[in-house]
Amino acid sequence: MPDRTKHRPSVAAGPRQALVTGAAGHVGQALLRLLGAAGYTRIGVDRPAPAATADPTGVSEAWLAVDLAEAASQHVLTEGLRDVPRLDLVVAAAGVTALGKLDPGDDAVFRQVMDVNYHGALRTARATLPALRAARGHLVLVSSVAGFLPIAGRPAYVGAKHAVTGTFLTLADELARDGISVTVVHAPFLATTVTDVGAAPPRTSTGATLDADDLARAIVRVAARRRRGAHVPTRMLVGRTAYLADAASRLAPTLARRLAARRLQDR
Repeated sequence: MPDRTKHRPSVAAGPRQALVTGAAGHVGQALLRLLGAAGYTRIGVDRPAPAATADPTGVSEAWLAVDLAEAASQHVLTEGLRDVPRLDLVVAAAGVTALGKLDPGDDAVFRQVMDVNYHGALRTARATLPALRAARGHLVLVSSVAGFLPIAGRPAYVGAKHAVTGTFLTLADELARDGISVTVVHAPFLATTVTDVGAAPPRTSTGATLDADDLARAIVRVAARRRRGAHVPTRMLVGRTAYLADAASRLAPTLARRLAARRLQDR
């Protein structure tokens, strides 16, 4: 079951503004589209596109070309948001995955996966913190089932998502004192393509997959609850597989790991 720790925000009236990282990806594009339909002004953030300075998705009002894997990206994002006084919603959805084992030659893969998934989320949070404080806003981190359940064959990805989960659940109470709600989202593997780092053998998954629109709709729904002044969870499970994995990881963690590994081997 999801964590039931909740926060009741002080909701300000006026236009809503949202920022989405990983905005050129499937989940990011779905979020921009659905948030626009919900009345948000949207800022998309993603790596610089070749020969493109405008929004390559064509659906956000503003676009910031920032590679969050780079150490300087926090400063670049902060500067890009200089004229943005408030953000009601920030969704850190930038992410990459990697398949592999603990190989001596895979250090660069581990570092890149951690830089994008974990440090990218931290840089996003730090850069947007003043605007989130001004709006008493909502910070959403897209983690994964791999953020609480070790998944064989994905050590770099599992490590990065565990780090995202642990760090931001730890920060939730601290940020709540500034009026900022934090929601860490755990979803199963997506049916849509996720950027692979390093060698990319055929993708496998454990349990039923979710598509990008399903995940985006769940995030927009929890943002709408928060906007109405309702309580929102600090930890949110999306999809049947996520609930089953959460229950199994708590009640029988060794069995859960073995079943996940077996499902991957059978595919």
